Amino acid sequence: MCIVTLSSYAQGNLFEEQSILEIEIIGDLKELFNDVNPHNARYHNIIIYYLYADTSVSLPAKAMTRGIFRRDKSNCKIPPLAIKPQKINDPIFNTSQRIKLVNPCMNTQRAQQHIIKEYYAYRIYNILSDYSFKVRLVRLIYLDRFGKYKNFITYGILIEPVKWLAKRTNTKEIETQGIIQNATYRPVLDVMTMFQYLIGNTDWSVPKLHNIKLFYHDSLTSVIPVPYDFDFCGFVTPPYTKPPEIIPITNVRERYYRGNCRQMLELNFTIDFFIRKKPEIMNLITADSLLTVRNKNEILEYIDMFYNTLSDPKLVKREFIDNCRNE
Repeated sequence: MCIVTLSSYAQGNLFEEQSILEIEIIGDLKELFNDVNPHNARYHNIIIYYLYADTSVSLPAKAMTRGIFRRDKSNCKIPPLAIKPQKINDPIFNTSQRIKLVNPCMNTQRAQQHIIKEYYAYRIYNILSDYSFKVRLVRLIYLDRFGKYKNFITYGILIEPVKWLAKRTNTKEIETQGIIQNATYRPVLDVMTMFQYLIGNTDWSVPKLHNIKLFYHDSLTSVIPVPYDFDFCGFVTPPYTKPPEIIPITNVRERYYRGNCRQMLELNFTIDFFIRKKPEIMNLITADSLLTVRNKNEILEYIDMFYNTLSDPKLVKREFIDNCRNE
């Protein structure tokens, strides 16, 4: 698929490698995890420890709860965090930019499986588009410095900062709401909307900038949509998920296409692109060693269902022609 050529840019090891990074986070966890009011939450001091080239690294940092749904303690016991390193010459966290950390909703094996599945949703989109947030899976050891919060070990996802993505893709973020979906760059938009259909995600909106970031490239007259936050989808399916009220499905495992109407020739171009990427996508999941057998098989089956739709002209017409958006 023809996409704008990206300039080369390296931001260090954090998102260039895909090995699982093990880190210890030490701080007042009770104070941090309970500070969830979106209007007055503040940054809290933490220390991050990890191994780099067989050397223990101590990184002072600040952390703050973030998000909307998962920040609400009635929905999730462990909120997502924003982490700001306080030492820019760190060998891995070599930035003062805010880095998102996605925690499991609660400290259970089931919730950890959801986090790993969401990680793979990001990785699948990395396969499909350079205009995507890079991620790093981390094994987290949370230690409360005052003993007021039970220590625990879990998995999480570190997400590439917006400014890193912008520099890597030679773009600038646009924070303007109201830009209609069909006004964005068509080759990227069509891949993005088909990807959202693949993972069974309807929880996004371009005009409202809901789980979508927009970027401007000097060589283009239209902006580039980049999706994020994939927990409310059939691919991940945590217990709290449900479709938005405006979407005519009853379960997130049901797919519903929210892409714009395209001529069959253009639609086939996108379909062919996804078919060429199938081996890489399937190999990504097949090579996993963290998912349970049941979860892995469910994911592979869910992806196969998507490709079965792409191979059936009647289903293609029903899903992507008869059900497309005319905005």
